[in-house]
Amino acid sequence: MSNKPATVEDVHSVLKRVWGYDRFRPRQESIIRSALSGADTLALLPTGGGKSLCFQVPALAMGQLCLVVSPLIALMKDQVGRLKKLGVPARAIISTMTRTEIDNALESAALGKYAFLYVSPERLASDLFLARLPRLPLGLIAIDEAHCISQWGYDFRPAYLNIAEVRKIRPEVPVLALTASATPEVADDIMDRLAFKERKVIRGSFQRPELALWISKGEDKVGRMLRILDHVRGTAIIYMRERRATMRIAGLLRQHGFSAAAYHAGLDVEERDRIQQAWTDGSLRCVVATNAFGMGIDKADVRVVIHMEPPPDLESYYQEAGRAGRDGEASYAFLLTGPGDADHLRERLAGSYPSLQDVRKVYQAFSDMHAIAIGSGLLESYEVDNRALAARTKLPPVVVAHALKALELDGRLSLSDGVRSPSRVLLIADQQLIYGMRVNNERYGPLLEALLRNYGGLFEEPVLIDELRLAKGLKWQVESVITRLQDLHQQRVLSYKQRNDAPSATLLQPRVDAQRLVLDPAALALRKQRAGSRLDAMLDYVEASKECRSRSLIRYFGEEVDADCGTCDVCRRRRTYAPNASGSDVAEPPGLSPEAANVLRWELDEEDQVR
Repeated sequence: MSNKPATVEDVHSVLKRVWGYDRFRPRQESIIRSALSGADTLALLPTGGGKSLCFQVPALAMGQLCLVVSPLIALMKDQVGRLKKLGVPARAIISTMTRTEIDNALESAALGKYAFLYVSPERLASDLFLARLPRLPLGLIAIDEAHCISQWGYDFRPAYLNIAEVRKIRPEVPVLALTASATPEVADDIMDRLAFKERKVIRGSFQRPELALWISKGEDKVGRMLRILDHVRGTAIIYMRERRATMRIAGLLRQHGFSAAAYHAGLDVEERDRIQQAWTDGSLRCVVATNAFGMGIDKADVRVVIHMEPPPDLESYYQEAGRAGRDGEASYAFLLTGPGDADHLRERLAGSYPSLQDVRKVYQAFSDMHAIAIGSGLLESYEVDNRALAARTKLPPVVVAHALKALELDGRLSLSDGVRSPSRVLLIADQQLIYGMRVNNERYGPLLEALLRNYGGLFEEPVLIDELRLAKGLKWQVESVITRLQDLHQQRVLSYKQRNDAPSATLLQPRVDAQRLVLDPAALALRKQRAGSRLDAMLDYVEASKECRSRSLIRYFGEEVDADCGTCDVCRRRRTYAPNASGSDVAEPPGLSPEAANVLRWELDEEDQVR
């Protein structure tokens, strides 16, 4: 059965009409036309390559619904927000929504009210979704972060396997899978698991000629970091692996006169938003962050990314380093290494796989905290408080975090970082009942009147509300507003979801007796082995001293290039320099700006001092 509309708008017209762009980036148009042809397509584009347009443009050209599967709530909310600002109807179904809200959103999608429906992968197996799936007017299924479906990938998510079931129900709808970090092995696995009718891979070049990759080895990492920031002007990201270290380094930078802030998942959502906004608008130069920072950021003029220690794999390194220089201007990715880094990484890897006994303790404590009965909780979301769990289990917070991750890797639950989830209301009772309560009910009537006067569309879809604003208008206490909204929720007059910014876990299987909980030992051993192999590749990359960094990194992702980059630390060491007119023994390499040459002179001077 054909799923194509009778007419398809020209993709260049869509690009200009919606985004105001005159042309596509490299490989975007090929990917878009492949999707429009109905072919299953795997798109491999580097970080900053414009993956979202590759599914947004063809979906709008078709005039049919695009189902977007993404594991990141923050990224989904960000993309939906941007589409709405462009006048494109879009909705995200996420773990913090009530069953009523999800049901309402799916029905609206089935009625053709949205151009894009974003869902987290665990929702694909829900009864609400599967009941609506045959009715959804789908033209395209887009799988973002598609490496998550591969057990060979660095961020495997068992919930992604639900996509194969969606394909069985809607086999006529083409799939567009997108990722920025897939080795050839992972790419093959993605296509197998998504049941591609024919294998089709469109690969954008992973080469970043504007990005100089540099590994600097030595004892004094902080001193090196300060010298880099002195020499390279512009916005910077400094990556750490631990939250506590981000606070320490941000404080040290401020002491040296740099505007800097720490960013990690332990901060509340308002603080994270404030820091990211200040950094985006240029009032904050440096963000010192864990890997919680960066996914979905929209800032093209990052001039330098500094890793204060090696990431656990080359996939993470490439994604994080690639956040520099998206505007095509000269930019730098420095990886600062020192004695003991390799041992620390191996210790961290070993600690990432806790004992079954510790996993059971955390699972039991989590169930007890939320009063989840055995056999219940399927697809319900619950707040995650690692410190409270650590106190209950008497385990270190890091062990608790790894135990929850082990449960996620086993497909028991899905973890989500805290994102801003404002309070929202949807009226679900019929209008006659609500009118009667407004007129006759002294306790709830004024509140319903205030809701209807202040907010529109309450009967159609959930509307964001502000309890403080309502309280001021009613001359009530905020607690009274919240209590009565909760009462009306219990009476099924409305659906009320109170604000919640905490990290959450969604159960993907009903709760079981913790003492009978068994993790698949073979699967866990295999994942540990693969994580070890990726770590070995990362350490080999760091230790290598003969091959161009760019060439080596790109080959890891299955691409061969004809020439060395000429700008990395290995290429610079191999180059022979003649004294220039200024008397320096370091000539400016062709194609580099004076600023870039200045940085490289500094690095070479430093190496001479070490030798």
